[in-house]
Amino acid sequence: MVYAVCEDIYKAAHNALEGICQRVGLYGFYEYFQKNWDSCQDRWVYYLRAKLPHFMNHTNNRLESFFGKLKDGVDGSMSMAMCVKALVAHDRRVSNEYQYRLSRIGRFVNSSYDEEMTTVLRFTTHYVAQQVEQQYATALAKAETYNYVDDSDGGDFVVVNGVFSEHKVNLVDWRCDCDFSVSMKLPCRHAIAYRRHIKVSGPLIPWGGIDERIIQGNILDFP
Repeated sequence: MVYAVCEDIYKAAHNALEGICQRVGLYGFYEYFQKNWDSCQDRWVYYLRAKLPHFMNHTNNRLESFFGKLKDGVDGSMSMAMCVKALVAHDRRVSNEYQYRLSRIGRFVNSSYDEEMTTVLRFTTHYVAQQVEQQYATALAKAETYNYVDDSDGGDFVVVNGVFSEHKVNLVDWRCDCDFSVSMKLPCRHAIAYRRHIKVSGPLIPWGGIDERIIQGNILDFP
């Protein structure tokens, strides 16, 4: 059930579990499962979690690393107030250390980037720029092969049809329902391709599609 990719597969596995519990007499376990697990499927079933922003990392390594660092300043003998103070102090220290490292590194550069990608790199990170670069290159190559259909309900959406897929792009925040946009919170090939198709004035890469938490420093309000 954990790895069910759709509702039908989950229901089939769920019915199988119910049958097993009835045959072997595990009625208490099934009641426990219904109350504590089946009631919150969005927290652990794959097809319901697939739309959550996981940034291409499905593990909890970063969370475990974070907790490990906190153990140096927080332990079970501390009061709630002391824990809060320790957490705030840790957050402030980490933030100051990051800003110091960033100021020493200076501006990120990549000689192979054009003006659009150079701007992305300037205000984000190498990792973010690499993710956007792949989408940007694909968008430029496929912009004229996609088919664009305005939303039939008159909303601020456009449907981008490819050979094997169909995705809906929000024309206000330039977010898309494709896996990349949902999981990475970054502009995808469909949004960039559509902006090229309509010959938008301004950058092809929509800054509105980049999560504000990723952007570093000050930047003009790009469309």
